[in-house]
Amino acid sequence: MHARVRAVEAPCPHCRSPSGRVHGRYLRRLSDAAISGTRVVIELLIRRFRCLNAACAAVTFAEQVTGLTSPHARYTPLMRGTLTSIALALAGRAGGRLAVALGVPVAKDTLLRLLRAFPEEPVGQVRVLGVDDFALRRGDSYATVPPPWVPAN
Repeated sequence: MHARVRAVEAPCPHCRSPSGRVHGRYLRRLSDAAISGTRVVIELLIRRFRCLNAACAAVTFAEQVTGLTSPHARYTPLMRGTLTSIALALAGRAGGRLAVALGVPVAKDTLLRLLRAFPEEPVGQVRVLGVDDFALRRGDSYATVPPPWVPAN
């Protein structure tokens, strides 16, 4: 699917001042959710604008389409949500196989990266704590390993 933005100008993400001075263009490819098991790729023509505000730190900026793009993203928000759901359910190779069956091929490493980026639920009060200890050498030195969910002090 080929698309482009029809707006004449875009706001600078740093200072919010509008600019209509185009610096350049490039083609951006975004993966979107599959339609009837068929992979969908949106080829979006993105314009780079010059910021007209002299006090702004950004010299140029790329336009963003609200609800469709975010800086440096390769997936639409819908696709990212789908892949995150697959990663939460299966992750790894099994998640990759499910994604291929759904028409959205993705690498297992991408699913694991999405899983690691997902915010963890806050841990409540600890009621039971398990501690493991072992001898480094017989009768000489002992060490204790706390479980991985206990924060280090």
